Amino acid sequence: MTEPGSSKVRLAELDALRGIAALGVVLFHYTVKAPEVLPGVVTVDYGLPVGNYGVQLFFAISGFVIFMTLERTKSSADFAFARFTRLFPAYWAAILLTTGALHLLGATDLTKSSSVVATNFTMLQGFLYVEAVDGVYWSLTVELAFYLCMWALWRAGALHRIEPILCLWIAMRFAWILFPQLPSLGAKLLLVDHIAFFAIGVAAYRVRMGFRRWRDQIPVLLSGLIAVAMADGAEMALIYCGTTAIFFALVAERLAFLDRPVLLWLGALSYPLYLVHQNIGYAFIAALEAAGVPAWTALIAAFALALGLAQMIHDFVETPSLRVLRNLWKARRNPRPA
Repeated sequence: MTEPGSSKVRLAELDALRGIAALGVVLFHYTVKAPEVLPGVVTVDYGLPVGNYGVQLFFAISGFVIFMTLERTKSSADFAFARFTRLFPAYWAAILLTTGALHLLGATDLTKSSSVVATNFTMLQGFLYVEAVDGVYWSLTVELAFYLCMWALWRAGALHRIEPILCLWIAMRFAWILFPQLPSLGAKLLLVDHIAFFAIGVAAYRVRMGFRRWRDQIPVLLSGLIAVAMADGAEMALIYCGTTAIFFALVAERLAFLDRPVLLWLGALSYPLYLVHQNIGYAFIAALEAAGVPAWTALIAAFALALGLAQMIHDFVETPSLRVLRNLWKARRNPRPA
């Protein structure tokens, strides 16, 4: 077992898992969901329904990474700034690209009003009960809630007691099941429907860093499994078990085979790819099929377009903005002597 406090954490496999998760979500939307959203789209012969659960893998990865980030964070401002620079520049670019592309492609069923678009720039639309410019943005509401809750625990000095807190947090889901009259905003802010998957990543990080053993995490993982099985059913429970197995393998350093250039490339593009693929892809597939392009060809073309847009956001928005903003932040925090 790793010595407590060791900084040895392999992130290459996490990046690869991000890429796999994003790929799964894209293929689910293009092969399964597109005909439901735009009835005129022709269904391809083979779909990937399980790709929908890539989001749950994202949540577990976030649990691992955010706990690690907070352990290394010096101030609340540093944490907030790091999350802002990671999320917002690419997100804003995705909103502009999606809105513009849908208008160009004539996808009136998917376009949103200017007030909806403006609200989406805050990333708070989920908490304000405003529709999203793109359906995939729902998970950003969950991520923001997780950041806020974890920051509060960090400020309270409670991260070293995270296991019992997670057990109670997971159990809170039953409060909304037993008392549905409870405010739905509370469920959103406490992410009670999704905390079990974040907890997998948190538990794995604690084991990976040597602070706990897997047997110590049984209460957390078992409570998560029970909550998911009772609230979401057997299929989601299987996904929960599969996600736990993935992180068990990660901690045991059994995922080195994922450290491959193509998966790391997909991992680097995973966030912008996730943001831009859905509605633009739907509209592009519909436009191509209306022009007589076969379904599989249209799907492949949409995937290529999504990858191209994601690469563009990564190269011209995400990477340079991250570099510039973080350099400015460092200069502000450490001003040069006069």
